[in-house]
Amino acid sequence: MSRAVVFLLLLLIAPLVRAETLQVALYDTDYPPYHFADSGHKGLVDELLTRFAEKYNHDIQYMLVPEVRSQHLLDEGKVDVRLESEQWYRGHKQYYWSDSIAVVEDILVMPSGCHIPAIDKLGGYVLMARFGYTYPQFEALFASGKLHREDFYSEIDMLKALVDMQQNQRVAVIAKNTLQWYASKNNAFKKFTVSDYSVGKAPMQLQFAYNEKGKRMSEQFNEFMKNLKSSGEFAKIESNYQ
Repeated sequence: MSRAVVFLLLLLIAPLVRAETLQVALYDTDYPPYHFADSGHKGLVDELLTRFAEKYNHDIQYMLVPEVRSQHLLDEGKVDVRLESEQWYRGHKQYYWSDSIAVVEDILVMPSGCHIPAIDKLGGYVLMARFGYTYPQFEALFASGKLHREDFYSEIDMLKALVDMQQNQRVAVIAKNTLQWYASKNNAFKKFTVSDYSVGKAPMQLQFAYNEKGKRMSEQFNEFMKNLKSSGEFAKIESNYQ
């Protein structure tokens, strides 16, 4: 085969293998062990996206923004995908959703020595929550005014606030895995009182734009996750973040 023919074949093949850009909006604050805003750390979601991009020859461009802003960017067509759960979403737009990446379990946390009452006994308490998040278990209490909400921009801010508190009627809602991760790094966070019940479980998913690209990317990601789980590789990756 002549060099000219080889060159022409390469020209024809090149567009087929050209990397497609995937615009991803993630939190601008840490959400361990799933995501870290600091590029020097890698969370479960970050690693999965990196592996996904390598497999399908995608070029990932990240935008680190607040939770609420990421939803606006997706709806405005400025990003292709963000991190969310179909169970948490309270809007009315359509999206393509990935299969579950992980199951997030929320628990209640108070300073050491406090008693955490049942959910229906939380009237008069202040719930320390993450800004932009939806908490199905508490929405009716918020609406009735029985439970007041105090927003924070990250779980670490809530935990630091709890360390400085005495016994009171402020209680934080935090993902169990996130608390465990921070407690493994800071002994002060091991002293909290933690609820013996869950206040919600939901699958963490990727929320893709409702267009042809979103449909194609979501199908590719689900295929990627299915293969990763069936091979046992996902379990190995996940164990690094527990």
